[in-house]
This record gives sequence, structure tokens and C-alpha cells, in this order.
Amino acid sequence: MIERRAMKRIPINRAALLSFDEIRGTHPCMVRDINALGACISAPYYIFANEFVLSFDGYSGIFICRVVWRKETLCGVSFLLRRRAPKLANDSGESTNVVRLDRQIVYRGRRR
Repeated sequence: MIERRAMKRIPINRAALLSFDEIRGTHPCMVRDINALGACISAPYYIFANEFVLSFDGYSGIFICRVVWRKETLCGVSFLLRRRAPKLANDSGESTNVVRLDRQIVYRGRRR
């Protein structure tokens, strides 16, 4: 298999939540690997949406994702950059912040 990614991904296998415009509520998923440009996500269902919101921490920080490829319940996403933070609300009605993608990724207490 030919590697086509611009940056190497870091395996994290971490639980996260997805939010879709068309469907109310949050939906569980697993982020298999990640870098500053995108991630590989698996879910117990087929991810049909082309864009969605991904969060690791209860939506206090979010990644806005666009699906690049799909294979059954696995998909690769790229992170979208927005000039302004979208006004999203979590379940408590508070606004959320967009995670800045120019930060270094911390994995097991070390910076990579």
C-alpha cells in the first residue's frame, strides 16, 4: 500500500463523540490515529455525513471534519480550518471553542 498522507499520523485509539447537523445528539466513535491535518475514525455504524463535528472532551473543544474516504465503518477525515469559531452550543447551552490545529499534539505526556 502506498502512503499518501502529507504528515505521519500518531496512533491514539481514543474514544470521541460525533455530532451531525441532521441528527440530534452525540454519537460515539473511536479515533484510531491523528495528526494536525486529519484523522482515521471508526464507528459502530456507517458514517454517512460528508461533514461533522468531532470532540474528545465533551465539546469544550472541537474539530470540524470533512470525510476524505470511507470503507464500511471506518473513514478518513481532514480537519477544516475556519476563520471564525462557529457558534455551536453543547447540551448545557454554552458556546464551544474550536481547537486550534497549529498546536503540537501531545501523546502520552510527550510532544511530537
